[in-house]
Amino acid sequence: MFRRLLPIILMLAVSRTLADPLTDLPAPLAGRLQPLPPVSVDMLDPDAQDQVRQARQQAVEAIIQGRPETGIADAYGELGALYQVQHVYTAAETCYHNARTLDPDRFRWAYLHAYLAAMNGDTEQAVARFEQARKLRPDYLAVTLRLANAWLDLNELDKAKAAYREIADADGLAAAAQYGLGQIALLQRNYSDAIDHFEQALTLQPQATRIHYTLAQALRAAGRDEDARLHLQQLGDVQPVFKDPLVENLESLQKGSRVHFSQGMKAIKKHDFSAARDAFARGLEREPDNLDARISLARALYLCDDKAGAKQQLEAVLARDPDNALAMFLLGILAEEGGDTARATELYRQVIAHEPAHAGANFYLANRYYRDGLPDKAVPYYAATTSSDPENLAAYLPYAGALLQTGHSGKEVLAVVEAALRHFPQQPILRYLQIQLLACSGSGQACDSGRALTLATELAEQQSIPPHRELLALATAASGDFDKAGSIQQTLVSDAVWMMPMELARLRACLSAYRDGRLPGPEQLFTWQLLQAPQSRAADVFRDYPTPKPY
Repeated sequence: MFRRLLPIILMLAVSRTLADPLTDLPAPLAGRLQPLPPVSVDMLDPDAQDQVRQARQQAVEAIIQGRPETGIADAYGELGALYQVQHVYTAAETCYHNARTLDPDRFRWAYLHAYLAAMNGDTEQAVARFEQARKLRPDYLAVTLRLANAWLDLNELDKAKAAYREIADADGLAAAAQYGLGQIALLQRNYSDAIDHFEQALTLQPQATRIHYTLAQALRAAGRDEDARLHLQQLGDVQPVFKDPLVENLESLQKGSRVHFSQGMKAIKKHDFSAARDAFARGLEREPDNLDARISLARALYLCDDKAGAKQQLEAVLARDPDNALAMFLLGILAEEGGDTARATELYRQVIAHEPAHAGANFYLANRYYRDGLPDKAVPYYAATTSSDPENLAAYLPYAGALLQTGHSGKEVLAVVEAALRHFPQQPILRYLQIQLLACSGSGQACDSGRALTLATELAEQQSIPPHRELLALATAASGDFDKAGSIQQTLVSDAVWMMPMELARLRACLSAYRDGRLPGPEQLFTWQLLQAPQSRAADVFRDYPTPKPY
């Protein structure tokens, strides 16, 4: 009997094992999520079919592997986005519902869920969802514009007007907001305001030819028939556009390029730069106007040792977008690596002109000036670097060195070092510099000799290594005991004869200063060589410099 039943038992077990967990949800999720039956994708192009199948398989694996709920939510959300752009709205709705159930604080899925309702014409549902999304990310101003548009469609004019006014001056949204305000003014028969708003929208986006129609209506109602006739002659179908990165990314999925760009980013994380190069190239065949992806291709080409190809791609980006700061910066890095420092300097300055807080351009321009013996020119760019990127340890050290070389007070330099210490409290070099500055090396008068001596003594007691002993000698001299400082320094000189002959001349110069009853200058201390501009490493920049939008 058992032998006859065994094949049936095995078949049932295998069937259960191979069941699709998206359709047949496992127990922990079954009571919370909606099942997602398989959806035919045969009508899609091959790339899109692969995208959907891969995304669905990733969602299956996320459940089978028991990943955290936020990871399962992202898998559902990515699949929902693919269904949405392919107009499979019922499946997209299920995916977003499940994603938001598992991760209700994830703005992306809340926003795209609202956008799906708007695409389906369910304006009231869209408003409710957009309001929820705005609570999660009030700084993402495109959601305010979409709310305003929805309220306008529902004839809730006061709400729409208030929302449009919030973003009337926002970068990338102003033209659409002014257009909305003009429509409200037109509906309320406030023709003078309507004309003003429509004209502002046209100034911001002259290519938005649909504005001419509503402007002509307002002009005609205001009795300006000739002006109205001139605008009707320019009428077209182009609506004002606005900046909405999440929807732009969503729409890129429809082009079949996203799967390749995603593969490229995964390859970069694995340092498989040739695979990344090929993936970005395939994606750009389908979406050649994606300038962010073209920059990513340039970076991959460089890391595959194709510098000429990288330069060509970056120049192609600037030909289309002359103000693209990242492309300009990377071309500057290439120019500097190639020895064309004048061109590099020019490009860094152009980047800063377009984007004053650009951390990379400020840092590399500061280094360029410092290495060229112009520390006074370097100082403001180091200041800008540490302001925009306070986690860049490499900027604080040459910043301190440039300040010292240009005669800034020890108090100013100490402020920079102690700012760095707040971010990097475990970095010993910063502590060394702090003690040196508290001892006011080179000034002949201590800034805070007591504190310098306390800190130096603690270091020497913790570990009696040469740097700690040298700082103890300095702090002791700053406290006025030059004889004791000379005694400590003499032991360092004696040790250096056998252990550190390269340091001998410098240590003897410090000893001579103590014997003369004076403090050594900063350039005579072991920290000095660490305060110089670091050498540029183009490969590090192409591999690691952050980009807000890789495709």
